[in-house]
Amino acid sequence: MPDRNAALIDYVSRLYPRPGVEPLLLRLQNEHDLDVLLLLAACWLGCSGRAAAVADWRAIAAWQAPWHQQVIAPLRAARVAVRGMEGDTTLYSQIKDCEQAAEWLQLGRLEVECLRLIPTGEAEPDCLQHLICCCFAQGVVVNDALRAQLQELGERAARVG
Repeated sequence: MPDRNAALIDYVSRLYPRPGVEPLLLRLQNEHDLDVLLLLAACWLGCSGRAAAVADWRAIAAWQAPWHQQVIAPLRAARVAVRGMEGDTTLYSQIKDCEQAAEWLQLGRLEVECLRLIPTGEAEPDCLQHLICCCFAQGVVVNDALRAQLQELGERAARVG
């Protein structure tokens, strides 16, 4: 049973390294252009028993978009561009470290914003509903294949203690 009161960063630090989670998140990012930080926040909110609403997720996604577009995406693009270039392993590692530092910093801010919009949780834990709302808020239509991936992520997220 997930800890309903865990901080987002603590929750993510337990969820992300679990088998299968990282590749699934990266697949959702690469195949559907979904923001990994928002997906992680959706899992956290769903496990905490907060009710999911598309309007709240639109506000969260709009709040997150500038950081994602101006900081995370350029760092990711630079890291991908450098990957595999001969002699650039040090630069690759430095960019990756910067990207991860920016993501961890933003997770703390994202927690504050999520709790401002969805302050309490009395509902049954429902990661899938939050993940679906998160996708809609990012302009992604949830088809059967995507729903199956979100279901898998939600099930993995619900097992985090």
